[in-house]
Amino acid sequence: MKRIENTTSRQVTFSKRRNGLLKKAYELSVLCDAEVAVIIFSQKGRVYEFSSSERLLGQELGSCSIEELQEIDGQLEQSLRSIRARKIEQLKAKVKSM
Repeated sequence: MKRIENTTSRQVTFSKRRNGLLKKAYELSVLCDAEVAVIIFSQKGRVYEFSSSERLLGQELGSCSIEELQEIDGQLEQSLRSIRARKIEQLKAKVKSM
């Protein structure tokens, strides 16, 4: 598999695959009664998200215990570390290719 060089084709493919991924995430949450969260960052930095539970988006945290809040906090911290590491990798690759 290799990167799509044509910008327009790449954007169209991204949009179609993004929509397909979000649809699959929704189907998985409904069919399997699973809590699913997906975050997608486009090349231009736009964020697309899906959550099967308002709790995963932080909208229903009032009923969470301290332990549950700490677990969610830890998961968010790990996600941020992963995202930042990937961002640094991409920036280094971009600088190297200049």
